[in-house]
Amino acid sequence: MYKNILVTGGCGFIGRNLVEKLKDLGHNVIVCDINPKSPDYVCDISNYDELLKITEKIDLIYHLAGQSYGYRSIVEPELDLDWNAKGTLNVCRFAKQRNVKKIVYASTMAVYGEGDWLKETDELNPLSNYAISKLYGEICIKQFSQFEIDYTIFRVFPTYGPGQNLTNGRQGIAAVFVQQVVRGNKIDVTGSLKRYRDITYIDDNIDALILGMDDRTSREIYNVCTNTKTYVEDIINKFIKYSGRDNFKVENVGSHIGDQFGNTGDNEKLRSLGWYPRVSADIGLKKLYDYAVETIGEPTAIDDLGNKYFFDG
Repeated sequence: MYKNILVTGGCGFIGRNLVEKLKDLGHNVIVCDINPKSPDYVCDISNYDELLKITEKIDLIYHLAGQSYGYRSIVEPELDLDWNAKGTLNVCRFAKQRNVKKIVYASTMAVYGEGDWLKETDELNPLSNYAISKLYGEICIKQFSQFEIDYTIFRVFPTYGPGQNLTNGRQGIAAVFVQQVVRGNKIDVTGSLKRYRDITYIDDNIDALILGMDDRTSREIYNVCTNTKTYVEDIINKFIKYSGRDNFKVENVGSHIGDQFGNTGDNEKLRSLGWYPRVSADIGLKKLYDYAVETIGEPTAIDDLGNKYFFDG
């Protein structure tokens, strides 16, 4: 049904894995990304004219592109407006002009704010510029459905796994701590060790997104989550265990504006389609640790790096 699929943000962590899966399923995939290494189109979605460079007939758009760093949202809030709000509006305009059949949108758990086992029908309480801009994206996509553009919205909870960016010390609760464990013996934590997230392994996330092509998901919203609290303390302890070392110093370095203590989602609606999380945190975090060792390398000396890391998402 959907022969030609455009993936915005196709060079990102989730985007790369989605592109690979779509190609394996036999789809013709066109990648649009601000990354200059984009295989098809280098495109800043905040500029509508750049989207018009895409010449192929597009049947479906997976819209993943956007600003996703919570801390960056604080220091450069204009990027939320440009890439998430205006960018999504431009993607919708493009879809309307090119008669695209459907948009599958990767939204975020941040639209809920704090809370546990949150359902898609629960009241929304975005607490950051980032969350507000992603919620605008949802509203925009729904509004453009009046032009016969179908949609599915996935509220994605924090995703982790091999291939994740390990050079960014501010994003991804698992990625932030695994790089500290692999690189040294000092682990800096913002806020409480009892903070938590509902984390989903990358393969399970992709399986959920693929369902966006299923007719049953038409004009629906789904949480992509595990229904499980994973605490900061537990994540750190797992990585320390995997390292085989015990000389770590864990230090609380305070908090920063925009910190979210925790939330978890309810995935019953997504499970009704036959999806369920196949990879447990124990298995998934070990896979991420092994990837980090392969990418960064085992530490040759244990030293105090003096870096302060923050996690978002």
